[in-house]
Amino acid sequence: MSSHHDTHLIHMTNQIAANLGGGRDEETAAAATCRHLETFWARSMKHRLVATLEHEDTALSPLAKRAVTLLAERVAQRHRG
Repeated sequence: MSSHHDTHLIHMTNQIAANLGGGRDEETAAAATCRHLETFWARSMKHRLVATLEHEDTALSPLAKRAVTLLAERVAQRHRG
């Protein structure tokens, strides 16, 4: 069960993905969405969003989920080194 805050983060991520996805292939749109999240979102927001991937019932759109997966990979890389 996600909190209201998580639901809001998911909603915002879905909107960003929809806005940045228009006319682009999925991988390019996912990368653009990921870059937006990395650039403009606070670290705590990014970590909460990445944590939503652990729930099968996440309401992320497929494009947003791909972007958050990319974000999770980048966050993990930073922690490793």
